[in-house]
Amino acid sequence: MNLHICIRRSFFFFFILCFSSNILIAQPDAFVRSKNLWIEYKKTNIDSVKIRLLSNLASISLNFLDNTKLADSISELAIRIAESSKNPFLKVVAWNNYIESNDLERNYEKALEYARKALQLCNNPEMAALKWRTLHNLVAIYKSRSSYKSAIIQSNKAMVLAEKLNNQVYKVESYIDIGICLEGQLKMLDALDNYLNAQKLSEEIKDSRLLKKCYLQLSDFYCLIKTFDKAVEYKQKQQVILLAVGHTVDSTELMWTKNQKHIIFSRNNNLLDEKNVEEVIDYSIRTNNIRLKNYEFALYRTHLLEAEKMDELYRVYNVKYPEELKMLAVNDIGTYYRLKAFFKDQECQYDSAYYYFTLAENKIKSNPNLLFRSNFYIRFAQFLKRTGKIKEAIEKFTYAYKLAEAEPLFAKMEFMLTASKQLSILCASSGDYKNAFYYSEKNSKLRDNISTVSNKEKVNRMLLEYQRKLNNEKRDIQLRQRKNERNMMAGGVAFLFIVSLLIYRNYRNQKRLNKLLDAAKKKSEDLLLNILPYETAEELKIYGTAKAKRFDEVTVMFTDFKDFTQTSEKLSAEELVAKIHFYFSKFDRIIEKHGIEKIKIIGDSYMCAGGLPVTNQTHAYDVVSAALELQELMIEQKAERSNKGQTFFELRIGIHTGIVIAGIVGIKKFAYDIWGDTVNTASRMENSGEINKVNISGSTYELVKDKFICTYRGKVKAKHKGEIDMYFVESHKT
Repeated sequence: MNLHICIRRSFFFFFILCFSSNILIAQPDAFVRSKNLWIEYKKTNIDSVKIRLLSNLASISLNFLDNTKLADSISELAIRIAESSKNPFLKVVAWNNYIESNDLERNYEKALEYARKALQLCNNPEMAALKWRTLHNLVAIYKSRSSYKSAIIQSNKAMVLAEKLNNQVYKVESYIDIGICLEGQLKMLDALDNYLNAQKLSEEIKDSRLLKKCYLQLSDFYCLIKTFDKAVEYKQKQQVILLAVGHTVDSTELMWTKNQKHIIFSRNNNLLDEKNVEEVIDYSIRTNNIRLKNYEFALYRTHLLEAEKMDELYRVYNVKYPEELKMLAVNDIGTYYRLKAFFKDQECQYDSAYYYFTLAENKIKSNPNLLFRSNFYIRFAQFLKRTGKIKEAIEKFTYAYKLAEAEPLFAKMEFMLTASKQLSILCASSGDYKNAFYYSEKNSKLRDNISTVSNKEKVNRMLLEYQRKLNNEKRDIQLRQRKNERNMMAGGVAFLFIVSLLIYRNYRNQKRLNKLLDAAKKKSEDLLLNILPYETAEELKIYGTAKAKRFDEVTVMFTDFKDFTQTSEKLSAEELVAKIHFYFSKFDRIIEKHGIEKIKIIGDSYMCAGGLPVTNQTHAYDVVSAALELQELMIEQKAERSNKGQTFFELRIGIHTGIVIAGIVGIKKFAYDIWGDTVNTASRMENSGEINKVNISGSTYELVKDKFICTYRGKVKAKHKGEIDMYFVESHKT
């Protein structure tokens, strides 16, 4: 009993900690789900249910809040419950839940211990499925530290068990695991063969979840071997499944897909669309998906540094997202110091820049990523060289070279090349000709090695594509046909070499054409996103049409200017358009800030709605908050303009909540629109309202009465609607 009370109190502490900081502002669905999970946890006395609920909460902490410590603590709590139950099955489940809901790189030793404990208890044939799950998770643990030799041993064991159980889902997962391990050992052809086997089996059993996983892995694979058109092709296939008719569109998963596309473009000669990156960042900030935000900022930061766009990096953190820089000072002090050093250098405050470089150096010494540290020392040394600290610059370049040299990956050559080039120049300028010659020789050999490897990569990519086509035919042909195909393959490779030489002659013209096509495509996509919601635009691009959808609860708002016709007669056409543009531009910014979808403008009437195209639980609150802000804007403008003797407008606002149908109208000049009695009632609410007031219906009032001070107007007669309960919203509750 004492242990049970201790567990409940411990979890309550973590829950309060979580909800008092980040999760209250996390994506609404995540908050609601977490709250419900906690309520369920308090109600149940069943250990297995408690363990499942805690696992889900740990997953939310990791995948939405990016809070690894909280995920670890909640998972440990589940393990304590399982161990106190003395039930072997529950122990194995809790240990596996820990591995699946935590940062394995950070908690490597602990996760490895739990996996080994789980395997010891899984010898019972009745626990064969749990044994496979444990082997699969053990592979993930080894992969987190790039221990591919150990990982592939466990992958093969998992595949044997999957075949013994005749479980197709387990087979697909094992194919993917084996492929990743082979890829880590640079056995690219064998890795691709396993990925394609996984894809084929997923298609046979019609499992869309596994197909998405296969497409993701194939996209990453082709990105790694720099076949970027194939990488984008598989990423697009993944997106098709996400937007499949009959499925609820998951905007967060769509944004993660877009994040992964950015990674592909970043690796493809830094061809990163910065506007699209900021779109994902804005989405993650708006929904407070901290994990997505951190990933996208890290990608954007790396891209800008590699592209030497220091002015743009300065704008991102000091103008566009200054709050993010403040958060880094709390959550990631090492990154904060590095950025401050770059910014002070940009501002020509060299003493301050040196100070922050030194602070950052102290923070990164314990970082196990050798190439990360090497890259930092190269940038530090370049700063020292520019500011005349030659001796110290040589010291940092030397350290950068040695760190990169100790890294086994091929990627180290880029860092060694940069460091050796600078060292040969600086050593010569300071009279150290021995080391200047030494690093000059190193630099020359590195250039030769990179050139050789680059040529091999091109050949390997051609071989991979050719091999992929052959693999689809191998399974159904006889031994003699296989022998002939090997001969054909040799001829095919020679043919590909000849073709590649011909292609190279047209490379520059093709590159210029690609840039023009990319610019045209980006322009058309930007235009489409300016007309339609993101999810609808993506569906339209893929299918050529977008299916109408029913939304069971949406809050619709209409606004209308008082005496607009009479006022407009006093203005010229140019003045009238300018004034309307001014007000409606302000309206656009306010509703975008509150996550509301603009529907259309009809003359001087402005229509918008909350809770679509992606459903949420906060639509009524969002729309009413925006309405109060609109009225505040109008009152301020009235005071300012009346003092100057200028024409001003006054506003009526009506809001109603209910069912709507949403979709695209027409085949030319697309328009996203909504229909239903809810729309008509919202319009009547505006007609029955008063200037400088926010008039809401009874259905909206029931959703927001706990958050706003409202005055009941009684039953008010509305045209064609009879009497309707109406309320004026006065202000937020404090």
